Formats: sequence, C-alpha cells, structure tokens
Amino acid sequence: MIIEELEKAADFLEDGKSDAAFKALKNIGLAKGFEGRWYYLYGEAWRLKGIFDKAITAYESAMTHGLPAAEFFCQVLIKTAACHRALGHEKQAFAFATAGLKAASKAPALKPEAELELAMAYRLKGNFKKASAMLGRILRAYLKEDDYGAAAFILWALGGIYRLEGRYALSIESFQLSGAYAGRDNDKSAEGYALFGLGGVLRVAGFMNPARTAYEEARKLFRNTEDAFARAYAECGLANVLRQQGELNTAFDGYQRAHRMYSEIGDKPDLGFVEWGLGEVYKKQGEFKNAMVCFKNALRLFKGNAEPRGEILSGLSMANVYYLEGHVAEADKMYFAAVAKAKKHGLHTYLETFT
Repeated sequence: MIIEELEKAADFLEDGKSDAAFKALKNIGLAKGFEGRWYYLYGEAWRLKGIFDKAITAYESAMTHGLPAAEFFCQVLIKTAACHRALGHEKQAFAFATAGLKAASKAPALKPEAELELAMAYRLKGNFKKASAMLGRILRAYLKEDDYGAAAFILWALGGIYRLEGRYALSIESFQLSGAYAGRDNDKSAEGYALFGLGGVLRVAGFMNPARTAYEEARKLFRNTEDAFARAYAECGLANVLRQQGELNTAFDGYQRAHRMYSEIGDKPDLGFVEWGLGEVYKKQGEFKNAMVCFKNALRLFKGNAEPRGEILSGLSMANVYYLEGHVAEADKMYFAAVAKAKKHGLHTYLETFT
C-alpha cells in the first residue's frame, strides 16, 4: 500500500506536479522502513520547484535514512550534484558528481546520467575543453538511441559553453537544436530553457528583438508552472533586453520581480545578476551612488558561487562608475583586475558590447 502511494507521488513529479506530490507525501507520512525513499521524493519535489537548497537537505536525509537499492543511492548523488551546480557550489557539485559516477558501477543503467552530471561539473569549474569533449561524446551516444530529451539537455549545456567562449553562431545553433529536440520529446520545460539560452546569446550578440521574443515565449511557457526558478529567470532575462533597448523603467520593474523571486528560493548567484542589472539601470539614469551599491551587492553574491563572469561584470561596471565620478586611479585598478580575472578563466567578458 505504501509503495503504491509513493509511486503515485513519483508519477506526480514525472508530470511536473510538485504541489500534488507534496500533498501526497504529507498524507503518506514517514512510514518506518520507507524514510529514505520518502525523503528522495520530497527532494525531487523541491528540485522541481527550483528551490535547490531544500532539495539538497531532503536528499541528505534520504542518504542518512538509507535507500532501498543502489539505483536510488546513485540517483540521490546525481541530483544532489545537480542542485549544488544550480546554486554555483563548485566543490560540492564536483564531489557529488564524482561520487555519483562511482556509485553507477552498481547501477550501470545510470552511468550515462552520472557521466553527464560530471561533465556539467567540469563546465561549472570553467574547464570548458574537458566539459565539451565529454558532452560531445555523450550526445553522440544518446542520439544513437534517439533519446531526444537527453540530447536537448546536452545541446543546451554546450550552447552555454559556446556563448562563454564567444562562439555566438555555434551557441545560437546549439540552443535552436536543443529546442527542436525538446519539441520532439514533447518537453515544454526543456523548450523553455532552450529559449532562455537562445535569448541570452542573441542578446549578447546584439540581436535584441529576437532575444526579446525568445524570453517572452519562455515566460509564457513557465507562467503557470510550479518552476519558481524558471519564472524568475524569465523576468531577469527579459529585463536585460528591455534595459538594452532603453526601456529602463519597465526593465527596473522586471528586475524587482526577479529579485523577489530569487530571494524567495535563495539563489544567490542569479540574484547577483539581478543586482548587477539594477545597477546598470541606475548607472544609465545617472544615479551613480545607487548603482555602486547594487554592483557591490552583486559582487558579494557572486563571490564563492562559481560565477567568475558575474564578478568580472561587476568589476567592469564599478570601474565605469569610478571613472564617471572622476576617480580615475580606482577605475583603472578595478578595470584591469576584471580583465585579468577574465583572462585567467578564459572568458572574453570585457569584449561583450551588448551586455
């Protein structure tokens, strides 16, 4: 009976209904002998909502109570790594992804998924060469099996790497193909994330109207879902485009909405990008004091969360403000420190005109 109820909760999660899963799990309660599986599903519900810190706590409880099979243990390690990755926790993501791949020796069916998460951990660490090689190999394997859902995710990941490398045409192609594969898999969430990636690279490449369309379409896809992270992402991404198109007041409102949403789910690195965006609006309006407050807030949120690009952007923006206020020495110091950090991480952020 309890197994059947737990399977119902798992079915709700498969359908993207985290609230229904929460309700089902509450009704089941922590039955003796099933605590590990219960906490695993509880973590999955939080992960689906985009509230990754609570998902991590639940997964830790699942491991503490023990899981019924090697497959569950391996899945918990992989999902914990994914949550740490989403929060920018580089060391934890790499550690759990490595452990997940090791655990896959006793759950061979999960080895491709474990390898994929390890590749994503390398991506987070900034080892783009290693990550790209692993992702390319895994992509070819999934395409041989006509696994379009997995292919969509990998192409999304590759698109992000290509964008950071400044290979915009290849990035755009990857995100478009990701969306196409997600459509073949009938995965609206994956389609939405492909649109986020596409909107982002189109924006930094200078194609504002198509970027705006991509974000608006993504926002529609996630508007009535339970994915709080995606809803916040849509507001921030669209606000970035609006800011660059000169619609500063509308952009400011979008950033404010994103700020509330990211704050609610405890997403520090993405909240950093919101603070940076607000600072850019203030800067364009000549409110340099408010701009500097936001840039300093952004830098604080980025540090320690595997976001070198965010740190670089904050440094460049602070240098702009120092220069505008006549503090040339401070501006020079901040600017060249940001450029040095970019070179260290193999990034070209200082050359991004449309950011």
